[in-house]
Amino acid sequence: MAPSFSSLACFTALLLSWACAEQPPTVLDKDATVFPEASAEAGSLSFDYRVGPGDVLRVTVFGHPELGSPLYRNSTPGTPVEASGKISMPLIGFIDVNGKTVFEIRDALVQAFSVYLKDPKVDVSVIQFGSQRFYVLGEVRQPGMFVLDRPLSLMQALSLSGGFTTSANREQVALVRGPIKEESVALVNFEDLDPAAALPVQSGDVIFVGRRRWAAVGEVARDLVPILQLIALPVGTARDIALFQDIRNN
Repeated sequence: MAPSFSSLACFTALLLSWACAEQPPTVLDKDATVFPEASAEAGSLSFDYRVGPGDVLRVTVFGHPELGSPLYRNSTPGTPVEASGKISMPLIGFIDVNGKTVFEIRDALVQAFSVYLKDPKVDVSVIQFGSQRFYVLGEVRQPGMFVLDRPLSLMQALSLSGGFTTSANREQVALVRGPIKEESVALVNFEDLDPAAALPVQSGDVIFVGRRRWAAVGEVARDLVPILQLIALPVGTARDIALFQDIRNN
């Protein structure tokens, strides 16, 4: 999906107004208990890949190779998911696959082919991942966009980016995820073996590592906004904003 510059502008404006509003700053309390559901998530990584534009599928219709994904030498291998979230299949036409797992797509194809075939057997797999992405920014060795093609924890995601630079503030790692809500701001402490480091990464997440220690919520926003402007982040995919902090074993 192409970056949405209008969405970025709106998001940045909201973030700036949130950071600069004339109200008492919310101090980041090290011992605050926030986002209680995160402690339950941290124990396990479940992952059902949701297909979207940018992915390429391999569809096999057993006994009918002409109805599956093209495998011929002069054809593009696989079946691409179009910008509309649909795939085009022989005989049955367009099928909406956006946001579905491969099992849900398989069931939809079986139903569609059943109009023409008796008891069709279909297999679906993703052969090229491209729709589910997350971002690691700031004081890491290899900042950028990464494809979320398997279950990843926050710690594993940071490892993919090469780990922290020598200037990184490891006590306050921000995970950004969707509508801006001051009450959902927290941080993850990587110096203190914070259990929140095991939180699962979701599509659209932004992991932000700062250089200095933040004392108030607005300071996080002021450091993050210039980076979002530089990369033209497609923020429509970044759902909630949550900077997970110090989820302890209480």
